[in-house]
Amino acid sequence: MFNLNRAVALVMLAFSSGYGYLAINYHLLPFEKFLAVQPNTLPIGLAIAGVICSVFILIQRQAADASAEGDGTVNRPDAEYLRNPQNFNWSQGIGLLLLATVYALSLRVLGFLFCTSTFLILGGILLGERRYTLLIPIAITASVLVWYLVHEVLTIFLRPWPSWIY
Repeated sequence: MFNLNRAVALVMLAFSSGYGYLAINYHLLPFEKFLAVQPNTLPIGLAIAGVICSVFILIQRQAADASAEGDGTVNRPDAEYLRNPQNFNWSQGIGLLLLATVYALSLRVLGFLFCTSTFLILGGILLGERRYTLLIPIAITASVLVWYLVHEVLTIFLRPWPSWIY
């Protein structure tokens, strides 16, 4: 039976295949050919991961019935869920879009580390995470690790601090 998950997996398989093809055929500059991490390394990895996940979703077996789960939520077919817009959590979705917009607009002014940490913390709170002792250190650590990888490993300048510090 063909459901929404399989349709999305099929679209993602086509997208990942095309993305991988373009990433492999990306023309490197002469000095980039001998770098340890080339500009197309991450896109190739993402394409491979997308293909593997899509194929996994396409070949897995589907559940036979759509019954109520132990916590009282109903596991109904995707089409029935999508026909009823009040099932969506619109406030969280719009809140995340607004938060991402503010993040993108303030990134240059406030710096990567502060903006990314704040975005991850506020996004987690918006999505319902209440273990602040876990959320805050993970958000800060993730921000610092991403900055380190981009700035130091890939040697792409990424302003870590607010612009008024420089």
